[in-house]
Amino acid sequence: MKTNRTGIWIPREIECLEDLSVSEKYLLSEIRSLTLAKGCFASNAYFAKLLGKKPDTISRMISKLKKQNYISQLSFDGRRRELSYCLGNFSQAVVEEKPSAPVQKSKADSEVSAVPFVSSTTKIHNISTKSSLDVWKEFLQWTNELAPTTRIRIQSASGPESLAKQDRIFWENFTVRLRPMFGS
Repeated sequence: MKTNRTGIWIPREIECLEDLSVSEKYLLSEIRSLTLAKGCFASNAYFAKLLGKKPDTISRMISKLKKQNYISQLSFDGRRRELSYCLGNFSQAVVEEKPSAPVQKSKADSEVSAVPFVSSTTKIHNISTKSSLDVWKEFLQWTNELAPTTRIRIQSASGPESLAKQDRIFWENFTVRLRPMFGS
């Protein structure tokens, strides 16, 4: 994976998470960065090299981040997965686990295999019934977890369309987590 990386930046929303180690915060920040760029398709081997850890340690860290709803797995086709950064826990979302295809060893670092695509293992329900005003109100309530200057700036906006560019990223991350996947 070639990148034009300049380093890892840990945003305040991640820095304040007391239930994560520094390495887990680094990993979560990198997943966030990749998600916001073009999607996070990075392998455990990539993260292991980046953080100076073993791939199985990265696997455990990713499992912990999934369990705590900081990330979700959008897809896995038997060799390549897509992770997505999520802004913390959303008590409004109802998560339903679907049985997935048998787990296969990744061949991402070798040749491409002809494994059929398997859709996401997680689907979020009861979000499509929310009005955009309800989602905006929920977002404004969530901003209480942000730094005071950011919170005040966001809460002074009349709606998502009037957010400043630097604040729009919070809204986009928030709504990505609420969007039903694969047209529920």
